[in-house]
Amino acid sequence: MPASKKQSICKRDRATKEAQSSSSQLSYKENNQAGDSLKGRLSIAPALFENSSTTNMASALPIWEASSVLTQKKDLPWKNDPNGKLCYAKDAENGEGAILFWVVKDLEREYPETLAGAAALAVIDTFDIRAACLHLIYAAHATQLSRPWEQEFVIDDRQIEEYLGLKKRTDKNRQQKLALIKEIAQQPCRVVTYISYPARPKARGFTVSESRLWNMLEIQHHYNSDLFGNEELVGLTFGVKAGYWAKYFLNEEGRTDHSAEYQTSPLSKALLEDVMQVWQHREGAARLMVWLLFKTNDDMRYPLATRTLMEIAYGLPKVEAAKLDNRLRNKLVNAWDDDLLALHERGWQIHFHAQTYPPEIQPFAFGRTNPCRPRSFFEQLLSAQLWICPPNSLNKALIPKTNQQLSSVHSITGVQVKELRKKQGWSQRELAMRTGLSQSLIGRIETDSRKITLENQKILAQVFQESNIRLQPTADFDDKIL
Repeated sequence: MPASKKQSICKRDRATKEAQSSSSQLSYKENNQAGDSLKGRLSIAPALFENSSTTNMASALPIWEASSVLTQKKDLPWKNDPNGKLCYAKDAENGEGAILFWVVKDLEREYPETLAGAAALAVIDTFDIRAACLHLIYAAHATQLSRPWEQEFVIDDRQIEEYLGLKKRTDKNRQQKLALIKEIAQQPCRVVTYISYPARPKARGFTVSESRLWNMLEIQHHYNSDLFGNEELVGLTFGVKAGYWAKYFLNEEGRTDHSAEYQTSPLSKALLEDVMQVWQHREGAARLMVWLLFKTNDDMRYPLATRTLMEIAYGLPKVEAAKLDNRLRNKLVNAWDDDLLALHERGWQIHFHAQTYPPEIQPFAFGRTNPCRPRSFFEQLLSAQLWICPPNSLNKALIPKTNQQLSSVHSITGVQVKELRKKQGWSQRELAMRTGLSQSLIGRIETDSRKITLENQKILAQVFQESNIRLQPTADFDDKIL
């Protein structure tokens, strides 16, 4: 979107916000409740993963980009808006629309003053990847409501502990866990957004004035007292409401008359737990998991650019600095290789583009056999492409379209897998690395001692087709190598 258009948007919306702010009431309160009985708690929303390992969540572009705000923090291109406030802007609908983000410290007013300069950077610096997990949980709870921009949902510390796998943590006591939960539960509510979308086929244009992404309406503190009257915090309950974005991106009624959209995708409990497990020692992998959760619901017929993924994982400044410094370059590439391995170990299937990402620059644990990388490998790596497919813990609806669209086979036999592999000059180990399947499984497939699942058929077909080998079903539905 042109800068002049963004400037006019900011000025117009600032006037609207100031008018609304002058009459806004306190929308946030903290209450103390004696005792830990359920009687003192708000009515809790149903658990997300009670009957399934996955649930639906809101997945529209504002939710995706807000996840980036919470995970990539200062690595995003924050700039001053026309009012001098620090802002992150993302074009939408081919530059015809825009989504803008600011940060606030105040949790009380519905229309708080957005921050500038050092004050904004200080808030951004406190953002925690674990808060992005709460953001995803909020996006899932919002889908359980018919009008989430008007209705509140309530969750408590016990549910959050369960969602994030905190019950398994033995390095924190109860008080430390509650302090952590309270902090990360509030962070998504410090993000303010403005959205402008143009008219599209079967959808009207709309504008969402500058407002919170999530409204923290109430926090209840639950205490127990001992015989001496000393109180101890034993629980927290949070009342949360989605911002006005939900009226246009999570509106089932509006979808029927083309005044709004309803965009959701699956969220798995395993992904939340994986992010919580790796974020401290493999922050790049945690960032990629959150970003890929949205991307793999998008059109994945085309591979992802390694440079784009590196900028998401480590930030543009680090990628640019690595071009000029050999030590930083090796450190960055080693981190990239380790982060890909971390994804692979958690079920993400990684497929390297045969032409742009050859084995000699692939991670040592995947395709490279020589511990030394070739000359000018970094430039080649930044131009490389790959597919990263979601783990089986996610709903089948999240399986990239590339697997569905590239696969033209009705069935494939182990004999054909072996013949195709040998035609490419690949060992079983190399095919295992390219497909993300284990070498022992490849061996059992080739001897027909293990039936090939439909998903593995698609994976094998994709890898072979990347190497310009096409499988075509014959009249009797056996496949023939062309």
